[in-house]
Amino acid sequence: MESKHARTLVQLNNCVKVPPTGWKCDRCDKTENLWMNLTSGAILCGRRNFDGSGGNGHAVEYYKETNYPLAVKLGTISRDGASDIFSYGEDDMVEDPLIKEHLKHFGIDMDGMNKTEKTIAEMEIDQNMSYEFNRLQESGKELSPLSGPGYTGMINIGSSCYLASVVQVLFSLPPFIDRYVVGAEEVFRNSPSEPQNDFQVQMAKLGNDLLSGKYSQKDAK
Repeated sequence: MESKHARTLVQLNNCVKVPPTGWKCDRCDKTENLWMNLTSGAILCGRRNFDGSGGNGHAVEYYKETNYPLAVKLGTISRDGASDIFSYGEDDMVEDPLIKEHLKHFGIDMDGMNKTEKTIAEMEIDQNMSYEFNRLQESGKELSPLSGPGYTGMINIGSSCYLASVVQVLFSLPPFIDRYVVGAEEVFRNSPSEPQNDFQVQMAKLGNDLLSGKYSQKDAK
């Protein structure tokens, strides 16, 4: 999404020149997760993560003081044009079609930059892939794996956890179980010539796979 501020962004003629490396937050000693404000060239750290990592939230504080809306994550700037840009005014990640010119204003040659940090999207995928929900739910206690009918889970591929949770809730409801699991044989008998494109058939297959237990056996690898 292109930011509504991108094409009308005012950049200060304050003689600020930002080096291509060696950045540090203007308000603390953080040297990672740094965001350069595209109006003033100020370099400030990002928000603190739930686990204590990240920054001290100085970039957000700076926006509240100045109302300068756009900032770019310095470690994500690269010659291919990819970079994380956040709009505090819109409270979202955005695109800036003039990012090359906006960076040049503060002495940064985008064509000579190499990405050194993960983007927000990459960090979210890593977190979804590795997060240990069992530790969160049981205060650090390891859970014993369960097997048998009704205990089949769904693998999270990095961004599918919400979809998986919705599907599993649906197949805990009696009407869904009756229609697609208990009534699966009837669904299969009445399947069309191309069952791979039929919603009813595919839901019946999914319900049987989740609830039958054949994919959650005790010694399965």
